[in-house]
Amino acid sequence: MSRRCIVFTAIVPGEEEDPANSTGAIAASLIEALGGLGWEAEHRKFDGDLQKVLDDLRVNPPGFVFNMVESFLATDRLAFVATGIYEAASIPFAGSGTFGLMAGTDKIIAKRLLTEAGIPTPHYAEGPHWTGLKTERPYIVKAIAEHASLGLDNEAVVTGRAAVEARAAEWEAKFGGKTFAEEFITGREFNVAMIETPQGGRVLPLAEMDFTGFPAGKHRIIDYAAKWREDSEEFKHTNRRFIDEAAEADLAAELRRISLKVWEMFDLGGWARVDFRIDADGTPYVIDINVNPDISHDAGLAMAALRDGISYSELIDGIVQAGLRRAAS
Repeated sequence: MSRRCIVFTAIVPGEEEDPANSTGAIAASLIEALGGLGWEAEHRKFDGDLQKVLDDLRVNPPGFVFNMVESFLATDRLAFVATGIYEAASIPFAGSGTFGLMAGTDKIIAKRLLTEAGIPTPHYAEGPHWTGLKTERPYIVKAIAEHASLGLDNEAVVTGRAAVEARAAEWEAKFGGKTFAEEFITGREFNVAMIETPQGGRVLPLAEMDFTGFPAGKHRIIDYAAKWREDSEEFKHTNRRFIDEAAEADLAAELRRISLKVWEMFDLGGWARVDFRIDADGTPYVIDINVNPDISHDAGLAMAALRDGISYSELIDGIVQAGLRRAAS
């Protein structure tokens, strides 16, 4: 087998100006890790000429593709096109396959599947009719398919139909795409990272997001600033802590159970993350399924792996081996 590996990332408009699109730096850290594992790795952009990409993969096939394509033609909704090309070329690749990307990236599809499976997820409503909107309760208006908390800020949490409609219209006019409104759960937030092993999905140590230091009136959410603006108060006061699972055994067990069920339902692979909010009664609600989340050396998933005794090199190697196993099965 060829020891050549291609790290594919998306072409993103304005990438140089937008820290949320700085995939080049992540690709560089991946290439370094892959090199240490004996792979001759190169970074390529997944461009719009699909026939050329497919032909290139068939004519000069790499031994592996590390898929980091989060969008295609400037929308996350089409990220699954990349895995479709790898599958058509019979090239083993890292991360979830086409179904997982299609179902997990579209938050409405994901919520419908979760609801049908009996997995708690906050109530939601879609425009233009906003059927079933509970006008007395707060909602958070979010993008249906775009990642990286695009356009998410403190004003995204609103109450009442008029406020929901206004926020949705404002976001869609500014960013394009579509939004939906999800009932806002005000309790604790957890990010549950998972990796693929020969035995299936493995849940890593449970991380809670700590919003200590947020001022009064500031919603405890991981908005765009908290993710990407290092000089912002949101970034400085959004921290990760790993809980003592023995001290909260029932909650930990439920978070792990639901996360593994989501892994299996969505046919996830390689690495993934499920985000939860916990309501006042202690019920965990799935608020997001992150397919192929940030895999940089200092991101939450890598930190959870390190907490579990898995180095960054071991993490990347495990993801590669998982992709090779799936291709051979």
